[in-house]
Amino acid sequence: MAFGKFPEKSWSHSRDQFFQECPRKYYYHYYGSHNGWRADAPLEAQTLYRLKNLLNLYLYFGETLHGVAEMYINHWEQKGVGFLRDELYHRIRNLLNQAFVESRDEAQWWEAPKRRKMFAEMYYSEDKQLPKHGVGEIKKRMDICLDHFLQCASLYEVIRNPEYRLVESERLNTFFVQGNKVYVKLDALYRHEGGQYVIIDWKTGLEDERIDEQLQLYAYYLHRELGAPLEQIEIRTEYLLQGKCQKDTVDAAGLEAIEQKIVDSALEMDLMLLDVQANQPRPEQDFRPALEPRSCRYCNYRKVCTVRHK
Repeated sequence: MAFGKFPEKSWSHSRDQFFQECPRKYYYHYYGSHNGWRADAPLEAQTLYRLKNLLNLYLYFGETLHGVAEMYINHWEQKGVGFLRDELYHRIRNLLNQAFVESRDEAQWWEAPKRRKMFAEMYYSEDKQLPKHGVGEIKKRMDICLDHFLQCASLYEVIRNPEYRLVESERLNTFFVQGNKVYVKLDALYRHEGGQYVIIDWKTGLEDERIDEQLQLYAYYLHRELGAPLEQIEIRTEYLLQGKCQKDTVDAAGLEAIEQKIVDSALEMDLMLLDVQANQPRPEQDFRPALEPRSCRYCNYRKVCTVRHK
């Protein structure tokens, strides 16, 4: 972790989403929480750091399935065999159950928010329980998503095909776009012996129009950093909840658009800085709250945010 007065200046697709959704939330997440892991940090920073680490039930389920997919891929690469469905199912269930148990002890979570889990749904509920509807929905998604994962086209056409080799999986990469440090993480990247690249992106939720922008960013990274020709890049979005595989290609216009998006977004973020070089933010009150009330309903920071939509 960085111990500087201000956090590192960088750009990512998720960071841009935070900024566009709610600049106040963006401030809390990237600036207000900075150094909040330190015992000598102001109480406000410590609180924001802990709220930053709250888990959303649906997103955490997505994380656990991504972890299972990565485990399956790596095991296949090393052993030439995957895991049984029951093994994967129990892995996901045990991680969710462990997070639930840990979420019942707020004091221990406060002392070690990185090592222990806390569901936001439990933290903000009066009875400190997960909503029954949410638990039921996750149970359904576990079966559906896991079955679709094991049956999906990419698992057989790419992962189990000896003509493809794994380049990387769940690796956090950085590169620069016109002076802006950019973070990107691909779920899985394969290369065919004939030269074709295949990016696999696992999705456990509903289809989202913003995904296209994320895919263009992946292609931009692959083209710029690994020198992959555009005509040899294929992006597969595996919608595990729907059992649907969407295959996309990229072109020069798409890459130009994502580069401009990064530059414009970074400049917009810079307008909220007092010192661009130091990445020193303007005061909290300069970061406007979300315009949409629904953005506040499940926000991790509603404990400290004074904005209340009627």
